[in-house]
Amino acid sequence: MPILLASSATEIGPDQVRFIAYMACIVAALAGGYLARRLGLARPTWARPVMSAAIIGCDAPIAGLAVWHLTIRAGIWKVPVVGGMVAVLMCLVGLAVARARRMGPADAAVFGLQSGLGNVGYTLGGSLSFALWGLQGLAVEQMYCLAWPFFAFLFCFPVARHYGGRAAGEEAGESGLHYAGRILLRSLTDLRSLPLYTVAAGLALNLRGVAPPAAIQRWHIIDILMVVGIWTQFGSVGMTVVARRLPAFWKKAMGTAALKFLVSPALTLVLGFALGMSGMPLEVCLLLAAMPSALYSVLIANLFHLNRDLANATFILTHAVCLGGVAVVAAAWRFGFLPLG
Repeated sequence: MPILLASSATEIGPDQVRFIAYMACIVAALAGGYLARRLGLARPTWARPVMSAAIIGCDAPIAGLAVWHLTIRAGIWKVPVVGGMVAVLMCLVGLAVARARRMGPADAAVFGLQSGLGNVGYTLGGSLSFALWGLQGLAVEQMYCLAWPFFAFLFCFPVARHYGGRAAGEEAGESGLHYAGRILLRSLTDLRSLPLYTVAAGLALNLRGVAPPAAIQRWHIIDILMVVGIWTQFGSVGMTVVARRLPAFWKKAMGTAALKFLVSPALTLVLGFALGMSGMPLEVCLLLAAMPSALYSVLIANLFHLNRDLANATFILTHAVCLGGVAVVAAAWRFGFLPLG
Protein backbone atom coordinates (compact mmCIF):
# COMPACT_ATOMS: atom_id res chain seq x y z
CA MET A 1 0.00 0.00 0.00
CA PRO A 2 1.41 3.45 -0.88
CA ILE A 3 2.56 5.55 2.01
CA LEU A 4 0.08 8.37 2.58
CA LEU A 5 1.15 11.98 2.69
CA ALA A 6 0.58 12.20 6.41
CA SER A 7 2.95 12.66 9.30
CA SER A 8 1.98 9.34 10.90
CA ALA A 9 3.00 7.52 7.70
CA THR A 10 6.45 9.04 7.62
CA GLU A 11 7.67 7.90 11.01
CA ILE A 12 11.15 6.41 10.96
CA GLY A 13 11.01 2.68 11.69
CA PRO A 14 13.67 0.18 12.80
CA ASP A 15 14.73 -0.60 9.22
CA GLN A 16 15.41 3.07 8.54
CA VAL A 17 17.27 3.43 11.86
CA ARG A 18 19.44 0.46 10.94
CA PHE A 19 20.22 2.00 7.54
CA ILE A 20 21.12 5.35 9.14
CA ALA A 21 23.39 3.55 11.62
CA TYR A 22 25.24 1.75 8.80
CA MET A 23 25.68 4.99 6.86
CA ALA A 24 27.03 6.68 10.00
CA CYS A 25 29.55 3.84 10.41
CA ILE A 26 30.68 4.23 6.80
CA VAL A 27 31.26 7.98 7.09
CA ALA A 28 32.94 7.64 10.49
CA ALA A 29 35.22 4.83 9.30
CA LEU A 30 36.30 6.76 6.18
CA ALA A 31 36.93 9.92 8.17
CA GLY A 32 38.66 7.98 10.95
CA GLY A 33 41.05 6.23 8.58
CA TYR A 34 41.85 9.50 6.81
CA LEU A 35 42.48 11.39 10.06
CA ALA A 36 44.56 8.54 11.49
CA ARG A 37 46.87 8.73 8.48
CA ARG A 38 47.06 12.53 8.60
CA LEU A 39 47.91 12.44 12.31
CA GLY A 40 50.57 9.79 11.82
CA LEU A 41 48.61 7.14 13.74
CA ALA A 42 48.29 4.89 10.67
CA ARG A 43 50.25 4.31 7.47
CA PRO A 44 48.87 3.80 3.96
CA THR A 45 50.89 0.57 3.73
CA TRP A 46 48.68 -0.91 6.45
CA ALA A 47 45.61 -0.71 4.20
CA ARG A 48 46.51 -3.68 1.98
CA PRO A 49 46.90 -6.31 4.75
CA VAL A 50 43.90 -4.94 6.66
CA MET A 51 41.76 -5.14 3.52
CA SER A 52 42.90 -8.70 2.88
CA ALA A 53 42.12 -9.68 6.48
CA ALA A 54 38.64 -8.11 6.22
CA ILE A 55 37.86 -10.08 3.05
CA ILE A 56 38.91 -13.33 4.70
CA GLY A 57 37.58 -12.71 8.21
CA CYS A 58 34.36 -10.76 7.52
CA ASP A 59 33.25 -11.01 3.89
CA ALA A 60 33.80 -14.76 3.60
CA PRO A 61 31.57 -15.76 6.56
CA ILE A 62 28.96 -13.09 5.74
CA ALA A 63 28.65 -14.39 2.16
CA GLY A 64 28.24 -17.99 3.27
CA LEU A 65 25.84 -17.30 6.14
CA ALA A 66 23.64 -14.93 4.10
CA VAL A 67 23.13 -17.48 1.31
CA TRP A 68 22.56 -20.26 3.85
CA HIS A 69 19.69 -18.28 5.43
CA LEU A 70 18.21 -17.24 2.08
CA THR A 71 14.66 -18.32 1.15
CA ILE A 72 14.91 -19.37 -2.49
CA ARG A 73 11.61 -18.87 -4.33
CA ALA A 74 10.45 -20.06 -7.74
CA GLY A 75 11.43 -17.73 -10.58
CA ILE A 76 13.80 -15.74 -8.38
CA TRP A 77 16.73 -17.13 -10.41
CA LYS A 78 16.17 -14.23 -12.82
CA VAL A 79 17.47 -11.75 -10.22
CA PRO A 80 21.07 -13.09 -9.94
CA VAL A 81 21.15 -13.73 -13.69
CA VAL A 82 20.33 -10.08 -14.40
CA GLY A 83 22.75 -8.92 -11.71
CA GLY A 84 25.62 -11.02 -13.02
CA MET A 85 25.02 -10.16 -16.68
CA VAL A 86 24.78 -6.42 -16.03
CA ALA A 87 27.95 -6.45 -13.91
CA VAL A 88 30.04 -8.24 -16.55
CA LEU A 89 28.62 -6.24 -19.47
CA MET A 90 29.19 -2.92 -17.68
CA CYS A 91 32.81 -3.88 -16.94
CA LEU A 92 33.35 -4.72 -20.60
CA VAL A 93 31.75 -1.41 -21.64
CA GLY A 94 33.99 0.42 -19.18
CA LEU A 95 37.11 -1.34 -20.46
CA ALA A 96 36.10 -0.51 -24.04
CA VAL A 97 35.62 3.17 -23.15
CA ALA A 98 38.99 3.18 -21.35
CA ARG A 99 40.67 1.70 -24.42
CA ALA A 100 39.00 4.26 -26.71
CA ARG A 101 40.28 7.01 -24.42
CA ARG A 102 43.77 5.41 -24.47
CA MET A 103 44.11 5.06 -20.74
CA GLY A 104 47.13 3.27 -19.31
CA PRO A 105 46.64 -0.24 -17.85
CA ALA A 106 46.49 0.90 -14.21
CA ASP A 107 43.76 3.47 -15.06
CA ALA A 108 41.89 1.32 -17.59
CA ALA A 109 41.42 -1.55 -15.15
CA VAL A 110 40.04 0.75 -12.46
CA PHE A 111 37.74 2.58 -14.91
CA GLY A 112 36.42 -0.69 -16.33
CA LEU A 113 35.96 -2.57 -13.07
CA GLN A 114 34.35 0.36 -11.28
CA SER A 115 31.83 0.62 -14.12
CA GLY A 116 30.52 -2.85 -13.22
CA LEU A 117 31.34 -3.23 -9.53
CA GLY A 118 28.51 -1.58 -7.60
CA ASN A 119 27.96 -1.18 -3.86
CA VAL A 120 25.13 -3.72 -3.84
CA GLY A 121 26.03 -5.44 -0.57
CA TYR A 122 25.41 -4.69 3.08
CA THR A 123 27.35 -1.42 2.92
CA LEU A 124 24.65 0.34 0.85
CA GLY A 125 22.41 -1.56 -1.58
CA GLY A 126 21.32 -4.13 1.00
CA SER A 127 20.60 -1.50 3.63
CA LEU A 128 18.58 0.58 1.14
CA SER A 129 16.58 -2.46 0.00
CA PHE A 130 15.87 -3.35 3.63
CA ALA A 131 14.78 0.20 4.42
CA LEU A 132 12.49 0.46 1.37
CA TRP A 133 10.97 -3.03 1.09
CA GLY A 134 11.70 -4.73 4.40
CA LEU A 135 12.74 -8.37 4.66
CA GLN A 136 11.39 -9.24 1.20
CA GLY A 137 13.50 -6.50 -0.37
CA LEU A 138 16.54 -7.71 1.56
CA ALA A 139 15.89 -11.27 0.36
CA VAL A 140 15.77 -10.11 -3.28
CA GLU A 141 18.97 -8.11 -2.72
CA GLN A 142 20.68 -11.22 -1.36
CA MET A 143 19.60 -13.14 -4.45
CA TYR A 144 20.98 -10.34 -6.64
CA CYS A 145 24.29 -10.72 -4.81
CA LEU A 146 24.30 -14.51 -5.21
CA ALA A 147 26.33 -14.24 -8.43
CA TRP A 148 28.54 -11.50 -7.02
CA PRO A 149 31.34 -13.65 -5.51
CA PHE A 150 31.68 -15.56 -8.78
CA PHE A 151 31.76 -12.28 -10.73
CA ALA A 152 34.27 -10.69 -8.34
CA PHE A 153 36.71 -13.57 -7.97
CA LEU A 154 36.40 -15.33 -11.34
CA PHE A 155 36.18 -12.17 -13.46
CA CYS A 156 37.37 -9.08 -11.61
CA PHE A 157 40.37 -10.60 -9.83
CA PRO A 158 41.86 -12.10 -13.04
CA VAL A 159 41.22 -8.85 -14.96
CA ALA A 160 42.85 -6.78 -12.21
CA ARG A 161 45.81 -9.18 -11.98
CA HIS A 162 46.29 -9.03 -15.76
CA TYR A 163 46.18 -5.23 -15.97
CA GLY A 164 48.32 -4.89 -12.85
CA GLY A 165 50.97 -7.08 -14.50
CA ARG A 166 50.81 -4.96 -17.67
CA ALA A 167 51.19 -1.78 -15.63
CA ALA A 168 54.29 -3.28 -13.96
CA GLY A 169 55.76 -4.13 -17.38
CA GLU A 170 55.34 -7.89 -17.04
CA GLU A 171 55.11 -9.90 -20.25
CA ALA A 172 52.88 -12.94 -20.59
CA GLY A 173 55.57 -14.99 -22.35
CA GLU A 174 53.07 -17.72 -23.27
CA SER A 175 50.00 -18.38 -25.38
CA GLY A 176 46.81 -16.51 -24.60
CA LEU A 177 44.99 -19.64 -23.40
CA HIS A 178 47.79 -20.71 -21.06
CA TYR A 179 48.15 -17.17 -19.76
CA ALA A 180 44.40 -16.86 -19.06
CA GLY A 181 44.44 -20.25 -17.32
CA ARG A 182 47.39 -19.28 -15.15
CA ILE A 183 45.80 -15.98 -14.14
CA LEU A 184 42.50 -17.72 -13.29
CA LEU A 185 44.29 -20.43 -11.28
CA ARG A 186 46.17 -17.79 -9.27
CA SER A 187 42.86 -16.11 -8.46
CA LEU A 188 41.20 -19.37 -7.47
CA THR A 189 44.06 -20.28 -5.14
CA ASP A 190 44.33 -16.79 -3.61
CA LEU A 191 43.17 -16.88 0.03
CA ARG A 192 41.35 -13.61 -0.60
CA SER A 193 39.01 -15.54 -2.92
CA LEU A 194 37.64 -17.39 0.12
CA PRO A 195 34.15 -15.77 -0.20
CA LEU A 196 33.76 -17.64 -3.51
CA TYR A 197 33.98 -20.94 -1.64
CA THR A 198 31.93 -19.93 1.40
CA VAL A 199 29.02 -18.78 -0.77
CA ALA A 200 29.17 -22.10 -2.64
CA ALA A 201 29.13 -23.94 0.69
CA GLY A 202 26.22 -21.84 1.96
CA LEU A 203 24.25 -22.49 -1.22
CA ALA A 204 24.89 -26.23 -0.99
CA LEU A 205 23.69 -26.33 2.65
CA ASN A 206 20.64 -24.27 1.70
CA LEU A 207 19.66 -26.53 -1.19
CA ARG A 208 20.14 -29.65 0.95
CA GLY A 209 17.73 -28.26 3.52
CA VAL A 210 20.25 -28.04 6.37
CA ALA A 211 18.94 -25.51 8.90
CA PRO A 212 21.40 -22.83 10.07
CA PRO A 213 22.16 -22.85 13.82
CA ALA A 214 19.74 -20.63 15.74
CA ALA A 215 22.68 -19.08 17.59
CA ILE A 216 23.71 -17.22 14.42
CA GLN A 217 20.65 -15.00 14.63
CA ARG A 218 20.34 -15.08 18.41
CA TRP A 219 23.85 -13.73 18.86
CA HIS A 220 23.57 -11.35 15.86
CA ILE A 221 26.68 -12.87 14.29
CA ILE A 222 26.02 -11.43 10.82
CA ASP A 223 25.34 -7.95 12.21
CA ILE A 224 28.59 -8.01 14.18
CA LEU A 225 30.58 -9.16 11.14
CA MET A 226 28.95 -6.45 9.02
CA VAL A 227 29.90 -3.67 11.45
CA VAL A 228 33.47 -4.99 11.78
CA GLY A 229 33.70 -5.30 7.99
CA ILE A 230 32.47 -1.73 7.47
CA TRP A 231 34.93 -0.26 9.96
CA THR A 232 37.97 -2.20 8.75
CA GLN A 233 37.36 -1.85 5.02
CA PHE A 234 36.17 1.75 4.91
CA GLY A 235 38.79 2.71 7.48
CA SER A 236 41.44 1.17 5.22
CA VAL A 237 40.15 3.18 2.27
CA GLY A 238 40.40 6.32 4.38
CA MET A 239 44.07 5.54 5.06
CA THR A 240 44.82 5.58 1.32
CA VAL A 241 43.00 8.81 0.45
CA VAL A 242 45.30 11.71 -0.39
CA ALA A 243 42.90 14.61 -0.91
CA ARG A 244 45.25 16.79 -2.99
CA ARG A 245 45.57 14.06 -5.64
CA LEU A 246 41.87 13.49 -6.18
CA PRO A 247 40.93 16.56 -8.32
CA ALA A 248 43.17 15.29 -11.14
CA PHE A 249 40.87 12.27 -11.58
CA TRP A 250 37.41 13.86 -11.33
CA LYS A 251 36.92 13.85 -15.12
CA LYS A 252 37.46 10.09 -15.37
CA ALA A 253 35.38 9.59 -12.24
CA MET A 254 32.50 11.49 -13.87
CA GLY A 255 32.74 9.13 -16.85
CA THR A 256 32.32 6.13 -14.57
CA ALA A 257 29.44 7.87 -12.76
CA ALA A 258 27.64 8.39 -16.08
CA LEU A 259 27.99 4.71 -16.93
CA LYS A 260 26.81 3.59 -13.49
CA PHE A 261 23.85 5.92 -13.04
CA LEU A 262 22.59 6.02 -16.65
CA VAL A 263 23.77 3.04 -18.71
CA SER A 264 23.62 0.38 -15.99
CA PRO A 265 19.92 0.92 -15.03
CA ALA A 266 18.94 1.16 -18.71
CA LEU A 267 20.66 -2.15 -19.44
CA THR A 268 18.99 -3.70 -16.39
CA LEU A 269 15.59 -2.56 -17.58
CA VAL A 270 16.14 -4.10 -21.03
CA LEU A 271 17.35 -7.44 -19.60
CA GLY A 272 14.61 -7.46 -16.95
CA PHE A 273 11.84 -6.97 -19.52
CA ALA A 274 13.46 -9.59 -21.76
CA LEU A 275 13.23 -12.12 -18.91
CA GLY A 276 9.65 -11.12 -18.06
CA MET A 277 10.47 -9.49 -14.72
CA SER A 278 8.12 -7.04 -13.02
CA GLY A 279 7.13 -5.69 -9.61
CA MET A 280 9.45 -5.52 -6.63
CA PRO A 281 12.15 -7.89 -8.00
CA LEU A 282 12.64 -5.61 -11.01
CA GLU A 283 12.52 -2.50 -8.82
CA VAL A 284 15.22 -3.89 -6.51
CA CYS A 285 17.37 -4.82 -9.51
CA LEU A 286 17.04 -1.28 -10.88
CA LEU A 287 18.00 0.21 -7.51
CA LEU A 288 21.05 -2.04 -7.21
CA ALA A 289 22.10 -1.36 -10.81
CA ALA A 290 22.33 2.34 -9.96
CA MET A 291 24.50 1.90 -6.87
CA PRO A 292 27.83 3.79 -6.67
CA SER A 293 31.18 2.09 -7.22
CA ALA A 294 31.80 -0.79 -4.85
CA LEU A 295 34.23 -0.76 -1.97
CA TYR A 296 35.74 -3.85 -3.59
CA SER A 297 36.83 -1.76 -6.57
CA VAL A 298 39.04 0.26 -4.19
CA LEU A 299 40.24 -2.90 -2.47
CA ILE A 300 41.14 -4.46 -5.82
CA ALA A 301 43.02 -1.32 -6.90
CA ASN A 302 45.11 -1.55 -3.72
CA LEU A 303 45.57 -5.33 -3.81
CA PHE A 304 46.75 -5.46 -7.44
CA HIS A 305 48.72 -2.18 -7.58
CA LEU A 306 46.35 -0.29 -9.87
CA ASN A 307 45.63 3.45 -9.73
CA ARG A 308 44.21 3.77 -6.23
CA ASP A 309 43.86 7.56 -6.51
CA LEU A 310 41.48 7.13 -9.46
CA ALA A 311 39.68 4.39 -7.51
CA ASN A 312 39.32 6.65 -4.46
CA ALA A 313 38.15 9.63 -6.52
CA THR A 314 35.49 7.56 -8.33
CA PHE A 315 34.39 5.87 -5.11
CA ILE A 316 33.97 9.20 -3.30
CA LEU A 317 32.27 10.99 -6.21
CA THR A 318 29.75 8.24 -7.00
CA HIS A 319 28.88 7.83 -3.31
CA ALA A 320 28.46 11.58 -2.88
CA VAL A 321 26.07 11.69 -5.86
CA CYS A 322 24.14 8.62 -4.67
CA LEU A 323 23.87 9.60 -1.00
CA GLY A 324 22.98 13.15 -1.97
CA GLY A 325 20.10 11.78 -4.04
CA VAL A 326 19.02 9.47 -1.20
CA ALA A 327 19.07 12.40 1.25
CA VAL A 328 16.86 14.52 -1.03
CA VAL A 329 14.34 11.70 -1.54
CA ALA A 330 14.32 10.83 2.17
CA ALA A 331 13.73 14.45 3.14
CA ALA A 332 10.88 14.78 0.62
CA TRP A 333 9.32 11.59 1.98
CA ARG A 334 9.84 12.52 5.63
CA PHE A 335 8.10 15.88 5.22
CA GLY A 336 5.22 14.43 3.22
CA PHE A 337 6.10 15.70 -0.26
CA LEU A 338 6.72 12.29 -1.83
CA PRO A 339 4.59 9.12 -1.55
CA LEU A 340 6.61 5.90 -1.50
CA GLY A 341 5.40 2.34 -1.24
